[in-house]
Amino acid sequence: MSGSGPFFLCIYSLGYTLCSSSAWQVKMPRNIKGLLGSCLVIPCSYDYYQYPPKRPDRVVWYQYVSRGYPIVYDNWNWNDVLDIFKGRTRVYTSSHHRTCSLLIDPVTLADHSQKLYPWVDPENVGWRTYPFYDTTVTVEVVGTADPPVIEIFGNTVVGQSVTVQCSVYHTCPTYPPSLRLNIPLRNERLTHSRLSNGRSKTMVTTTLFIEKEYQIVECYVEHRGGRSASASKTLTSYCSISGLTVSSASYEFLERDQSTVTCTVSYTCYRNIPTVTWNYGNMP
Repeated sequence: MSGSGPFFLCIYSLGYTLCSSSAWQVKMPRNIKGLLGSCLVIPCSYDYYQYPPKRPDRVVWYQYVSRGYPIVYDNWNWNDVLDIFKGRTRVYTSSHHRTCSLLIDPVTLADHSQKLYPWVDPENVGWRTYPFYDTTVTVEVVGTADPPVIEIFGNTVVGQSVTVQCSVYHTCPTYPPSLRLNIPLRNERLTHSRLSNGRSKTMVTTTLFIEKEYQIVECYVEHRGGRSASASKTLTSYCSISGLTVSSASYEFLERDQSTVTCTVSYTCYRNIPTVTWNYGNMP
């Protein structure tokens, strides 16, 4: 074997840290936000081309400091975990998908500005193979939940239906937030999706039948731990008037004989009642 050993390179792109050597690489966000009282999942994945781990499911997380290795999570040495993290951390591992994600639940103020990093199979994969402490993530704790986002798709016409979507972005996919709308739910769909930089998206989609010209759509979100937020959107719809129809009880009209002719028009807004006039002045 060559005495030069594996080389090491770090690339920072779109908020992610991708550090790799000729043998290993680890990918996770450089920074991530956690909502106070909720949970936080720090996504982490790794891959290797040489020197495979003996225990790929063994992942330990550490606090980054100048000297030493303070433990954030270690399922072999629970008593050695830092007091501020005891009972609040868990690791999602998979030898097939090569994941090393960390769950913090609940998020506390002690997590703010913490700089953390994982180490895969630390008893067998040494720093010469891959310096795990060079791939870190910094946690930012926020105390206020972001408001949800309301979007409306379709023709906003009274008497027709539109699609209403309410979505919220978060970093707690293990326990996603709940969403509630102030409108009747029809064909309701709830979806959860993973995005980049450790963010997730929870969205509720429903169909709204427009009954009036002005309507306020409100959406409420509640996160794990109880923090909540809301948003509203005013839906201004157009009033529609259908084409005129003229009908008569008889198909024959005789001079000087009275006949009943009916003119019908449909409309959707009560305050915009259409005015119907005849083209003959002596018609009522």
